[in-house]
Amino acid sequence: MFVFRIDSSPHRDFWRLNRCCCLASLLKKKREILFCVDDDKKLVNFLKERKLHYCLFENFKKLKKQSFKSMLFDLKFFTKEDINFLKWAKKNGVKTIQITDLGLNQQDVDFIIDASIEKLSSYDKEKQTLLGPDYVILHHKYRHFKKIKREYREGIKKIFIFMGEKTQYRELRKIIDLFCRHDYDLKIFSGHCIRKSNQKVLKRIYPSIKFAGEAETLARSFFESEITLLYDGDAAYKAACTGTPFVYLYSDKRQEFIANSFEKHGAGLKIEVKKYVNLIEHLGSLTFEKRVKMGNKGKKLVDAMGAYRIINFFEEKGII
Repeated sequence: MFVFRIDSSPHRDFWRLNRCCCLASLLKKKREILFCVDDDKKLVNFLKERKLHYCLFENFKKLKKQSFKSMLFDLKFFTKEDINFLKWAKKNGVKTIQITDLGLNQQDVDFIIDASIEKLSSYDKEKQTLLGPDYVILHHKYRHFKKIKREYREGIKKIFIFMGEKTQYRELRKIIDLFCRHDYDLKIFSGHCIRKSNQKVLKRIYPSIKFAGEAETLARSFFESEITLLYDGDAAYKAACTGTPFVYLYSDKRQEFIANSFEKHGAGLKIEVKKYVNLIEHLGSLTFEKRVKMGNKGKKLVDAMGAYRIINFFEEKGII
């Protein structure tokens, strides 16, 4: 058995939940999978819909009695109970893996996966690591759109807005109003940050906009847009993989660090959220030639094979 220990949910840190589910969907073809989760009804229903087995973390004592070979931790915070569980796993010969971001929140595990382009904290050279965008976990459909030859328009018309989990309704409305006044076609993924009732209000005020629903993957939405406007680091990998130039709107130091790493590699453009009023001017600076170059750089940076490389590594190390 292979165990995932997670603390994210559909309404909180969904990008971490999503990457674990993508990896689990491939792993379950080879091993029995079990998610060890906190008591969250939305999360439990999410896993049930995807036919993924789970147990509540509060019952971890019972889990210890079961036979499992490896355990992957993808946690924003390690509680005292999590650390004790990790110590127990290592003491009892269970192989431990941690998915981290930017080198932060490192724990004493056997293997580490961090797809960040650059790190805020370095790793011990003796630690067994899988580092860099070659190991970003994306849905298999991103491979399909990466292979399709990308056609770029001379002008920008279609914009895909990928909202972050902390984005406020007023901020989204200002962005929508700005672009609608300049006659852009907008498609928006608001996730769980904007209520359905607020989406209906926005649709009534701006009839031309579209909201992306709860699809299995947003690969097509990224691919069909000329520009993606995003607030989330995970979305940057998805846009890059599909060859879609993107504008990364950052609002804190951590996001700025991620946005800067993509900009340095030529795959995107970073803009501070407070300066979004200049977005039209910034988009105007993205010429056809610049967008083609950004799209090509993005596709070279991310190839959507990360999950398969990770599974191959797991097989080589006897993790599965």
